[in-house]
Amino acid sequence: MHKDEPASERAAHDWVAQRVRSADPFGELYAATGRHRVEHGCEAYASGDGPLLGVIARAVSARRILEIGTALGYTAAWLAHGAPEARIDTVDADAAHAEAAAAELERIGLSERVTIHVGRSPDALATFAPGYDLVFYDAHVPTRAELVRFRELLRPGGLLVTSNLFLGQYDPEMPGLEEGARYRERLFDDAEWLTTFAGLKALSVRL
Repeated sequence: MHKDEPASERAAHDWVAQRVRSADPFGELYAATGRHRVEHGCEAYASGDGPLLGVIARAVSARRILEIGTALGYTAAWLAHGAPEARIDTVDADAAHAEAAAAELERIGLSERVTIHVGRSPDALATFAPGYDLVFYDAHVPTRAELVRFRELLRPGGLLVTSNLFLGQYDPEMPGLEEGARYRERLFDDAEWLTTFAGLKALSVRL
């Protein structure tokens, strides 16, 4: 065995986590989001899959990206970094988070390509025009109505990435879980979507 070869599944996972995190140009923003959440007792979460989203955005040659759930802008930064020709619309219901995200994106030089919208997802979605290459959902439990709208907003062949599909594992009494279950099932409607999962994130191509 090579001296640097991980000797167990845990060691392999640790190797990946360490390399990905050490190569993250937005690692400080990721950490700042965690500190902000602890200090304010809020729901500003930064998806640990930011690098994956950046790779996906580059792979689909995205030029228009929609994100639901901005927090402090970590995944918006990765989406912009991964797709250097893209314009990103990102939506958050919390005005304080939107303000903090605007400051962070300005600091790292990405504010000109990321537009932050303040509002609830269902209301904001009605204001956008179709033709997105990539939609990333990272807010509360998603609804079937949002899924219908995502399909309308994506171009044929566009990609929907959905987080927060299994929040019942953290709070089995959380409102909306039944609706979220229906969303999960509808992703496997092979007349509309081609779906697989990367971890607990659903990756769905609009057919």
